[in-house]
Amino acid sequence: MRSIVLSFTCSLVCCLAVLACRAQDALDAVAKAYQQAGYENGEKFLKAGPYVRALFFNERRDEAIAVLEENIRLARKRRDGKYAAYLYGLRALNTFILGDSVQAAQYIDSASVFAARTADRKIKGYVHYCRGWLLVRGGLEVDAVNAFVDGLRLLENTDGYAYQRSIYGELYAIYANWRATDLQTKYAYLNLDLAVKRKEPSALFDAHMRMGHLYETLTSETGNPSFADSAVRYYRSAITLLEDNPSTMGTSPTDLAHAAINLANLHLNNADTADRRQAEKYARKAIAIADQYGHTQFRAAGYGILSALARRSHQPENAKTYLLAALAAASQETAMNTETLPLIFRNLAELSEEQQEHTEALHYYKQYVAAAEDRFDAEKLELSARLEAQYERAKQQQVLGQLRLESAQKEQQLKLMDARAVEQRQALEVMKLNEENQRQQLAFANLQNEQKEQELAAVQREVALKSRINQTYIILFAVALIMMALLLYAYRQRSKTLTQQRHLHRLEMEQVQQQHEISNLTAMLSGQEQERSRLARDLHDGLGGLLSGTKIELSAVFSRVNDTAAREKVTRSLNQLDAAVNELRRVAHNLMPELLLKYGLTEAIREYCSRMSHGNLEVAAEIVNYADSLDTNRQVVIYRIIQELVNNAMKHAQAKHILIQLAQTDGTLYLTVEDDGVGFDIATLDGRKSAGIHNVQSRLDYLKGHLNLISEPGMGTTVEIEIPFFQGFIT
Repeated sequence: MRSIVLSFTCSLVCCLAVLACRAQDALDAVAKAYQQAGYENGEKFLKAGPYVRALFFNERRDEAIAVLEENIRLARKRRDGKYAAYLYGLRALNTFILGDSVQAAQYIDSASVFAARTADRKIKGYVHYCRGWLLVRGGLEVDAVNAFVDGLRLLENTDGYAYQRSIYGELYAIYANWRATDLQTKYAYLNLDLAVKRKEPSALFDAHMRMGHLYETLTSETGNPSFADSAVRYYRSAITLLEDNPSTMGTSPTDLAHAAINLANLHLNNADTADRRQAEKYARKAIAIADQYGHTQFRAAGYGILSALARRSHQPENAKTYLLAALAAASQETAMNTETLPLIFRNLAELSEEQQEHTEALHYYKQYVAAAEDRFDAEKLELSARLEAQYERAKQQQVLGQLRLESAQKEQQLKLMDARAVEQRQALEVMKLNEENQRQQLAFANLQNEQKEQELAAVQREVALKSRINQTYIILFAVALIMMALLLYAYRQRSKTLTQQRHLHRLEMEQVQQQHEISNLTAMLSGQEQERSRLARDLHDGLGGLLSGTKIELSAVFSRVNDTAAREKVTRSLNQLDAAVNELRRVAHNLMPELLLKYGLTEAIREYCSRMSHGNLEVAAEIVNYADSLDTNRQVVIYRIIQELVNNAMKHAQAKHILIQLAQTDGTLYLTVEDDGVGFDIATLDGRKSAGIHNVQSRLDYLKGHLNLISEPGMGTTVEIEIPFFQGFIT
């Protein structure tokens, strides 16, 4: 088995060396294409992009910047701004990669300025892609989505397939971060469809990698094994594409390591022996690539998978060896410390505990706790505390044994001293029998006092010891409570922050939707007014001219007719033509009031009232403190609202008097239309589905106005409208 793995590793290293040589060959190829291109037709500006990217890929950044600066200097002199826009966009991306986000923002602004000087939709779309790319890296994902969507709209029906594919990838990453699975799936499949149509190996590789990631995510979220099978299929397709087309891929060998690690992880979670062999195969492939190119994150991940396989095969020593290798690799990669190091330390601690190496296990658990500040694991911390308690109890038992030994020695010394005292007292009794009773009584009293003092001192020491123990427990309990309170506070603060972020995102989306609805409404109203204007012109210029010509011809005929009956008929025809011309003018004025466009809303309303009044109906207007300060579009909308309300009153209310009131304050425009008609029950308004009120409301939505309808059967109808008087409404 070892010989097979060694042979596979050696062949893989040779393959990687070939890939490195081909990367150098690719650089030479784009450099040659750049040198052979000319500035006359602008081809050299476009060839500069691939050449600069190849230089960056081969760590020759100073040369790349010099090539960019020279081409930007020449492109700025061109009348068409597409070449300068393209190069400034590329300059912005490279500058951001080098760590200067402020200068990158200035470069993308320059790209936008030059993009405005060209009609090339592909270049415009590319600049939007660059701006979105920078916004994503700056944390402004909502603005980035808008930039990417604008870029896709510009790239439609162009040959900018590479930019479309890049935008699909960026949108996929954003929606994956937002956990919007439906949109994430949408852009993954759009990217795949585009790659299949283009049949480019590098595009297909990228699309299959993204599809593998999508189904791997769905597997972790749902646990559906069919998703896991799809993820494995797409990852294997990506690896096959990379290995079958090494000279045309244009990808980094680390992409192969990435795909190998993903496949190894998928196979690791399957208990089947064949899948474990596959997991080991792809893990070793990733390690070989990482050793070749110094990518420590893939080395650490590969050794971690090998360790898990060794543990499942009951090979703890091999598992620990692999974990230590993963630890050495992860320690060199600072970006992985917060995620990889805690996992490695925890597995090392578990292995040490299984081998009954409690001191080593405690050491690794402490390392795990220190490395996982934001990934607190309560179960393992409890286990760490249990091991530490076992260790402390072992130390206490050793101390207790020493104390017991010292106590036994002191007890023997006391017994020896008691025996000597007895001998001395016996000798003293022999020598002084007469005084012994008194001395014995005195000695007995002294002994009792000493015993009481000793007992009192022992009790005091015991009380002091218990007091210190209680204080220690209280302090530990207080510290634990404080830590729990801090953790709870941090959790709540994080939850509050996430809630606020979701709320802000929802508000931004609602604002975008409102702006979109207002744009649609504005376009609809503008189209209506344009159609009314066209109809008015057609009626006035076409039908009006025809009627006028007919009248002139009849007038000429009238002077030549001598028959009285014929003259009366011609006279009636002339009168009917006059009535038709008047009616035509009234219709044309209703469709597009020229008086409003020339003299403003006030004169238009008054003229309208005069024109609509007749023997059975009086239409009057009262205009207070209004100076025709609105822009023309909004004056036309208000005029249409008045027309709609007056027409409703004339058709349905059977009114004899209609009053139009228009008043303006500092912040609001008030419009009231009141009639003395039959009125109606407002509760039945929804059932009628009044088209007139619907038209009025749609126009009020454009003006952000509010409508209040007051009516009762037999009491007439009053419509009150309030329109906010924004600064943007003023002409």
